[in-house]
Amino acid sequence: MSAVAVNIDGDRVRVPVSALDLGGFRGWVKSPDFPEAVRAAFVAGELFVEMSPESIESHNKVKAEVTSEVVRLAREESLGETYVDGALLTNEEAGVSTEPDLMFATWDTLRSGRLRLVEKVGTEGEFVEVLGSPDLVVEVVSDSSVQKDLVKLRAAYARAGIPEYWIIDARGAELAFEVLELVAGTYRASTNADGHAVSRVLARDVVLSRAKNAVGRWAYRLSLT
Repeated sequence: MSAVAVNIDGDRVRVPVSALDLGGFRGWVKSPDFPEAVRAAFVAGELFVEMSPESIESHNKVKAEVTSEVVRLAREESLGETYVDGALLTNEEAGVSTEPDLMFATWDTLRSGRLRLVEKVGTEGEFVEVLGSPDLVVEVVSDSSVQKDLVKLRAAYARAGIPEYWIIDARGAELAFEVLELVAGTYRASTNADGHAVSRVLARDVVLSRAKNAVGRWAYRLSLT
């Protein structure tokens, strides 16, 4: 298999030439040849590769809080299924294949086939990819994903018809959090009458906050009311 070598922040990863289109990319990331330390996405003809460990304070901890609260709500109210970081999402019509930090699909979406799970080859009942459009995706911005999350994936998720996109950027002095609702093919801020963020998918007002913990580091809290 022919491959090209890509240097990323001094590290070197070999990318097969076949991965430069959507079908080949999907095959690569699901193959035994895909490097464990790499995160990759294919968006509208562009290949994005990340190799740096994620920041604990501005990425890992906020992702953990959002995941735990969405999983809890979905389980307690039997709203649907939640897929966490590491699950591959592909929408062929939108030309995107990526691993969101979180995605959620209602039971109606799963029953209708708007989102379906793809079985691992040769392994019945084991799934390695979801195909179609979930109801909600979440991305936490890192230094290496700014363009991808804020521009490329925003456009791709809109093309895919995903009703809601949450973008979180915890890198700066102020915590930035947007709940975006798909309206006429474009994302716009979703707020209630008081101007507070609202998730129409989860039918909840949404507040994400942070404060210093007992050792002076960030503790995040997602409120779904």
